[in-house]
Amino acid sequence: MLSSILLPIIASTLAAAHTVISYPGWRGNNLITNETFPYGMQWIYPCGGYPTTTNRTYWPTTGGAVAFQPGWFQGHQTAFLYINLGFGTDGPGGGPPNMSFPMVAPFQLLGPTKNPYPGTVCLPQVPLPVNTTVRAGDLATIQVVELAAHGASLFSVGFVP
Repeated sequence: MLSSILLPIIASTLAAAHTVISYPGWRGNNLITNETFPYGMQWIYPCGGYPTTTNRTYWPTTGGAVAFQPGWFQGHQTAFLYINLGFGTDGPGGGPPNMSFPMVAPFQLLGPTKNPYPGTVCLPQVPLPVNTTVRAGDLATIQVVELAAHGASLFSVGFVP
């Protein structure tokens, strides 16, 4: 079922650098640039430069939708995308110790140009990782990783209870 949903998305999308999660909720604007982060914070593993937070978004314990804009700026014509889940707050910056629970198989976005993507990609039913059990109130992080054509990884996260 998921592959039948992804096929039209993959065929019609354009991937460019820098990903913005629109659902279940983006942790914050890590696209900003300054002297400390001249290229933005999305390059920083595992949470794109953001520490964990108590401001979390509710998300179904059985899985749910994930939506994102894969090309906020002009950038790369192709990219691979990964959607991962991490549990707990014992890792770097108070986030998960690792993000090693894939939620969907990696997929590639192909586009005809390097212009910014004009819309949003929505995966209506992203399942929980295989062999995981989640209870209401568990602290978790949904991580969307865009692997750009030149090999750089860009990280964007949403924190869910």
